[in-house]
Amino acid sequence: MNKRAPTVYAFMDESGDPGSLSRSSASQHFVLVLVETVEPETLEQELKRLRTALKVSSVFEFRFHDTRSVERRAAFFVLLHALNLKIRAAVIDKTKLPESFGAFDTELYAFALGELVARASPRDLQDAILVMDGEGGETTEKTLNHIRRHLTRLYEERKRVRAFRKLIARNSRNEAGLQFADMVAGVLAERVKHGESPYDDYVDAKLVDLWEFPLK
Repeated sequence: MNKRAPTVYAFMDESGDPGSLSRSSASQHFVLVLVETVEPETLEQELKRLRTALKVSSVFEFRFHDTRSVERRAAFFVLLHALNLKIRAAVIDKTKLPESFGAFDTELYAFALGELVARASPRDLQDAILVMDGEGGETTEKTLNHIRRHLTRLYEERKRVRAFRKLIARNSRNEAGLQFADMVAGVLAERVKHGESPYDDYVDAKLVDLWEFPLK
């Protein structure tokens, strides 16, 4: 009897505003990240050890824009480099999107995720569990439903095996994988703005796909 492959958990988070550029606070670029692992409990355990080593609160949340200490950022990415995980990422320049592209936040999430799924080997994400950052409620469910519909169309149009047997939302304060995704998204957003980040090498070592729109 063949042993069943371990379940892949794909933790999804973003950097930048997914909304229309007509908003005054909108960012030019939108970055979407998937951090994939078959050992989500290891991510949790290692973050606990890191918090102890850094002498921060046991509930300290690693968020890139809030974790400004160079020591904490460096220690985090050294840890990331040592772990068994993979990273996929999409970087979208919203000024290059066609005029017909919708202005809804959920559409950009679905578009970016769909392209990452389409580029992945079918077996990489088949039966995986997608975990996105969200508090629950109407807004989160709307995003999940839009992503489900978009992916269903993608599978049919591209004659592709279905990815993700489950899509769920979790609070990043309580989910280590989402904190990893947030930190990675922050590095890639910093790279877009400044051309580089001090943590590029750590992220690139785990990066299995980087999709940029438009293609360079």
